[in-house]
Amino acid sequence: MSNPPRQIDDARVKKLAASGMSNSAIAREIGCNEASVRRARKRLRIAAAPKVDGGTGAAPAGESETHRPDGSADYVLNSERAWGYNDFCRFIESKGQNPDEVTFTWGVTTNPSGGFWNKLNNVRPIKQGTEAIDMAALEQRIREYRPTITRKTDSAPHSLITVPTDIQAGKVDWNGGTVDTLDQVLASFTAAAEMAVRERPQEIVIVDAGDVIENIYSTSSQLGTNDLDLPHQVEAAMHIMLSGIQMLAPLAPSLKYVAVSSNHGAHRIGPKSPAGDVHADYGIVIAKMIGRALTLNPEAFGHVEVITPPPFMESLSFETSGSTIGVVHGHQAGSADKLGDWWKGQSHGRMPTADARILIAGHWHSMRVQQSGDARWILVGPASDRGSSWFTNARGESSKSGMLTFLTSNNEWEQLRIL
Repeated sequence: MSNPPRQIDDARVKKLAASGMSNSAIAREIGCNEASVRRARKRLRIAAAPKVDGGTGAAPAGESETHRPDGSADYVLNSERAWGYNDFCRFIESKGQNPDEVTFTWGVTTNPSGGFWNKLNNVRPIKQGTEAIDMAALEQRIREYRPTITRKTDSAPHSLITVPTDIQAGKVDWNGGTVDTLDQVLASFTAAAEMAVRERPQEIVIVDAGDVIENIYSTSSQLGTNDLDLPHQVEAAMHIMLSGIQMLAPLAPSLKYVAVSSNHGAHRIGPKSPAGDVHADYGIVIAKMIGRALTLNPEAFGHVEVITPPPFMESLSFETSGSTIGVVHGHQAGSADKLGDWWKGQSHGRMPTADARILIAGHWHSMRVQQSGDARWILVGPASDRGSSWFTNARGESSKSGMLTFLTSNNEWEQLRIL
């Protein structure tokens, strides 16, 4: 609501006008409409704000407003005090937009001439993800997918490990969106099934090393770039993981489904704002829902076990074919090169991965193999999504995407490959 003329602080109007601010800038600063400022100038006998650019009333030097063909906009605005989040929201409202229906970034710098520059960047309407993908068609697509796999009844004393990490359902990047990613994941599960037929493992382990969904609150840009909203990301991720279990479960006497907490999986109330403990995580919740769903058909899935970390823990270990394998998403280490140091600290603290001989991680979007401590192995899986411009922009590198898959027994591994 605009303030009536009598409520305007005359001293502030004089000071802001003397600094060269336009009527519109003064109005934003003191919280009234531009007409009130013009009346105040007239009442106080302050010269009218100078007009430039043929008398159009352009903003003073340094202020700017840029609009792009894609509907996004940038603004640079001068004020006596630094703006906060609510000030930027009020400005967006003054432009006829709802702050809850746009994404934007903002910042403040000092103005050498006095006051502050308030910078509002990349203001754009939120893309309605549920309109981008027909979920009914996507679900039908997954349900109808039928690989030609023949079950083997005998088994060898080793396990097959496949790692569908960083699927990030809902994400759009330079090589496609959710549909493209799920097609690739289905193809990877099919290749893992074909490998299981050849190798006859006594156990198959599916390791979700985190980031099974993209989320909408890991970064502020996700609301504008994703092709699925949060509920449909969870739905798509659960469908694709269930499809993998349905493919692989008939091919070994035992199957484990393992999931850990991750940064994209975390439940948040805003960018970088967690809203619970480390088990308030969509990947963990999906794993638990899968476990409960499988109990409805014990004849087909009675040999499937779902494993998640102990309470309040982000990592875990499990046993398979004589191997002790630890799993962590990997963001906890700060960089892929520091995973060994992270693991050493976990061992000293007797944390869940302390006794593991092989550590599986994700997060870093490229495959790595390295040794740590007393000849332990760290295997970092590539992302199962369609590529990460974030990784390439940050590292200057690109990596083959797919599922890290290998055989293991007695704390050794072989046939390491990306499927």
